[in-house]
Amino acid sequence: MKNLSLSIFALIITLVLSSCSQEETTFLEEPTSELFGKVILSRDASGSYTMNLETSNDVASTISSNEKSNSLDIDLYNASGIKQQTTSEEMSTGLEDRFSINLNNTIANHTSRLTIFDKDIKFLKNDDEDDHLNSYSVSDNGDNTYDVNFTVDASIEVDFTQDEATGEYTIHLEPGAGTQTDYTVTFNREEGENLHIAFINYYSEDGRSTTSRSRRPEFYIDG
Repeated sequence: MKNLSLSIFALIITLVLSSCSQEETTFLEEPTSELFGKVILSRDASGSYTMNLETSNDVASTISSNEKSNSLDIDLYNASGIKQQTTSEEMSTGLEDRFSINLNNTIANHTSRLTIFDKDIKFLKNDDEDDHLNSYSVSDNGDNTYDVNFTVDASIEVDFTQDEATGEYTIHLEPGAGTQTDYTVTFNREEGENLHIAFINYYSEDGRSTTSRSRRPEFYIDG
């Protein structure tokens, strides 16, 4: 479970920053395309979700919600004289434990959809299998690159793997002797391809060596 293949080691570059409590991992080369809008979706320690849209100069946006599909639709378009700005919207996973953000960049003729699968944290308060994440965010940078920032509870060990057959990236969280708490991982989505990222939480059963696990949250990104 924890051992990465040589091909995965070749993909992962770990940078130890000035603070020993933060780790950055990247799965791509540096992007070079001009950015018009950036979507940042975050869940704080209380379980509240917020969507922040950051747009550049001369770029306007419209945001509409679809309650039936529990989604936000975001359109970006040219608007001369508009200053860069940040727009915030609160979101909820709803009864189906999921929601989507659809980004339509008419300037670059680029579309993407980010779907989150996660349980409402209010229903996890009495759950012995609460996830090990304290908070996290996913950033759609508008150029097929995605930053996943997350903070784990104390002593949680974190491993990164990729399924060579499906291409799915998994981030394994397991109680142990972990010393890192803050992580940043950057992923690249090839044009026309999908990107799937899943957190897998592991739990000991009654103090025994056997473990159970849950997959949450999960992110599906397609265009």
